Amino acid sequence: MNKFLLPLLLILSSNLKAQDIYDYPNSRAYARYLLQSRQYALAAEEYERLIFLRPENDTLRADLLRVYRRGDTPERGLEKWAQWQFPPRPESRLLYTEYSKLLLRGGYPDKARTLVTETSLFDSTQIRRIVLYSNMLEQKWPDARKSIKAIPSEEKLPRRPDLENLIKRAESAKKKKPWVATALSVPVPGLGKAYAGEWKDGLISLLFVGVNTWLAYRRYEQEGRDTFWGWVHGGLAVGFYVGNLYGSNKAARRYNKNKFNRWQHDTEALVFPVLD
Repeated sequence: MNKFLLPLLLILSSNLKAQDIYDYPNSRAYARYLLQSRQYALAAEEYERLIFLRPENDTLRADLLRVYRRGDTPERGLEKWAQWQFPPRPESRLLYTEYSKLLLRGGYPDKARTLVTETSLFDSTQIRRIVLYSNMLEQKWPDARKSIKAIPSEEKLPRRPDLENLIKRAESAKKKKPWVATALSVPVPGLGKAYAGEWKDGLISLLFVGVNTWLAYRRYEQEGRDTFWGWVHGGLAVGFYVGNLYGSNKAARRYNKNKFNRWQHDTEALVFPVLD
């Protein structure tokens, strides 16, 4: 019976080996299809399985980081990168390139800039682009202007006119100074809020302070200092006046924050799609 069992085992072994060779390329093709069709959750699972089968394949690792970046889950990619650093692995240009993009997408443009400028794995084109995108995402507009000028005109830069226009508009935009808003509201309640673009709130502040001040004055004039309602209206006028000073300062800060968020949104809308 042994003479029949041995050939059977050899046949099964060769079939299993052939099946393994067949499974890997098809699984990889399927993972690429999922990535290209933007089925990022399924693609991540497939690449995780492939990396388990081929743990030393840096192309698979780079593809997995790309899946997490495009799938709006860069934090998972950064966690995976941190896991791969123990034990330390040989530096891979392919992996580090994708890692730099992941840092940009994950909200760490300063780390991306440091990475490309202090690591010898990147070429000059990659360095110039990452530095430009980092400066823009950090809203360092004068530095961004210098960075884009440092990129030769013959060097292909996706959406360069749009990037230049955004930098120009953002750099020329003026911030509102909170102390100016507060100072303007000292002589004229609500003027600081109007300065910060909140005209409606500024007018309301002016009316509340003005009306209560006038009512308090009328009560004092008619009933003397012992008037109850005079003190009520006077207290309301002082309270609204102080609140108006604080509100004007806050309005200027809110204006700047909204501006920051708008420029951030516009920058991300330009930069993130061209990282590939």
